[in-house]
This record gives sequence, C-alpha cells and structure tokens, in this order.
Amino acid sequence: MSTKLKILEIFNQRGSEYISGQELAEILGVSRNSVWKAIKKLQEQGFQIESKTSVGYRLSQISDLLSCEYIEENLPFPCKIHVLDKVDSTITYAKKLDDLSYPNIVLANEQTKGRGRLGRSFYSPPSSGLYMSIAFKPDFELSKSMLVTTISALAVCQAFEEVVGIGPKIKWVNDIYINNKKVCGILTEAESNFEIGSIDKIIIGIGVNCFSQNFPEEIKSKATFIENPKKEFTRNQMAVAIVKNFFSLISDFDNKKILREYKSRSMILGEQILIYGASYGALPENGGRGIKARAIDIDENGGLVVEYMEGRRTREMETITSGEVTIRKEIS
Repeated sequence: MSTKLKILEIFNQRGSEYISGQELAEILGVSRNSVWKAIKKLQEQGFQIESKTSVGYRLSQISDLLSCEYIEENLPFPCKIHVLDKVDSTITYAKKLDDLSYPNIVLANEQTKGRGRLGRSFYSPPSSGLYMSIAFKPDFELSKSMLVTTISALAVCQAFEEVVGIGPKIKWVNDIYINNKKVCGILTEAESNFEIGSIDKIIIGIGVNCFSQNFPEEIKSKATFIENPKKEFTRNQMAVAIVKNFFSLISDFDNKKILREYKSRSMILGEQILIYGASYGALPENGGRGIKARAIDIDENGGLVVEYMEGRRTREMETITSGEVTIRKEIS
C-alpha cells in the first residue's frame, strides 16, 4: 500500500482528531517531506484534508470520495475498477462491459435510475450511499449460480461486521436490515448461453445507505442508513470489504457453510410472514394483502421453505424461489 493510502487509513481511524505530520512520519517510517507530498497528492485527488498550523492534519468528515486507486490497491486480486460521478444505474453500465478477463467493479457517487427487485427503484442520492455493481464471468456450473444472491447478501453482512462493527440481518432473499429497517438492497442478473447451458456474465447490483439522508416520504418509515457506527468508515472501505468477502465465498463455495452463516443472520426464520407477488396477488404498494405463512427454513439452493397458515393451502409446505415473491414480516 502506498504512503498516501496508508495516511488515508490513519485519517479514517482517527476520525475528527488532528494528527501531526511528525506523528504520521513516525508511524509510517518515512520523512515528514514524504508525508507532506502524500497529503498534497490526496488533496489533488479530491480528498478534503484540513490542516492547522502546529496541530496537524485531518480528513474532513464530509468528504468521502470514491477512489479507484484505493480500491485497486486494497483488493488482493486484480479487478477493473470504474468510478463514476453520476450514472443512471451501475447495473445498466455493467451490462455494456465486454472484457471480463478480470471482474469489473462499477461504483457511482449517484444514480438517477437505481434499480431494485420487481421493477422497483432504489433511491440513490449523491454522496450518501455506496452504489456498486460487480460483473464477472463465472467459472462454476449453472447449478451453483442459484446461490449467488445468497452469497451476495452474506458478503454484505460480513462487510458490515468488519468495517462498521454492526451485525445486520437478512430479509430473504436479498435485503439487508438494521433495526427492522432496510439499509441495503441487492439485485442479481445473469446473461445465459442456453445452447451450452452456461452463464456468460453475472451482475450483482448493491446499494448501501451509508450516511444520513432525507428519504422520500414513501420509504421514510421503511429505510435507514448506518447510524451510530461502532467504527468510522468510508465507502471505499465498505466497497473493498464487500468485494473481498464476495469472491472469497465464491472461491470457497462451501454450500453448508454459506447456508449456515446466511441462516444465522436471517430475520424471518421461525416468524410469521406475508407473501406477495406471483400467484399471491398484488404487491403491497399496489394494495395487495398477501397470504399468511411461516418461514421454516432455507433450502440447499437458497429457496425459502414456508408453511401456509390460511386459505385452501393451510398447513401445506412449499419452497419459494428468488424472483417469485417479496416478503413482509408480519407485525402482530
């Protein structure tokens, strides 16, 4: 890691505290002139570093620029990083990428048409969240692709635990919650080659509400951000942790371990839920009332095993697969 990135790490760890050039030089084992040059370089790259005579430097807490170089240098494997100021959707951008010799990571400071599941949008205001897509060509068989969304949700939870010090919960299949409010959404898309039964490209879109923001009225009661983190963090750190955890899980691909870890973070297993969509009627935002069920288990392919609690199918069991339904935990 370069001197300037090490300095950035120290700033992030110290928060609003000033740190002198001399102390930075001693920690890093470099000259004060090297520290000064590194800080100037960071400022040129857009990082808002404040300086105070005879006191030192600190990184402004209102500055959290996405850095291609930071992410590249902190990933243990090669990736192609795309950092955009504004884009309609990182997924849409990722779909146009053809060179997948290395995984492509697309990050944006703002999305104008952020996408969610079932045709929903994902609110993506500037500088408030991590809006990212991971695009790669899988080297595993088609059957394993069914667990990619499960792995994505687990990777995000692990990143939260490492970077923020907070343990979030998963609402099947791909929503991440803190204090019963959504803090992250995940959308997985694949481009398949049906002739040979393989997948040419997988794209995972991830949106994390990192910092304080004014949510639109329609989602204000349902959405949240990472409030009162136990560790100071940046979007760069969160992006690196998510990508590292995702590809670590993909590389290992231990189904039993993945499902065990996923289930341990579930917020609905054993709970009464309402199922919407597919053959269950309209989505809740369209006036649907859903059908009552109990969430029993997650099967080996990431499907949700439910037991119906009303209607002609009362006490029947069924496994629901991704994309068929959305779920709302029932409030008693």
